[in-house]
Amino acid sequence: MHHVQKLTPRSSEAQPAPPRLQSNQLLRGGRRVVIEHGDASYTLLLTRNDKLILIK
Repeated sequence: MHHVQKLTPRSSEAQPAPPRLQSNQLLRGGRRVVIEHGDASYTLLLTRNDKLILIK
């Protein structure tokens, strides 16, 4: 039987909370925004059902 140890970050290694953005901050009133990441482009789409889709 294998013993699995759950690893938890030490308080000195805790990562800060990631920045939070509202989708309307990214979309700026539109339904589509292109995000450049290195050499790749990603499209963030807002669907008719109010869902977000990220497409490479």
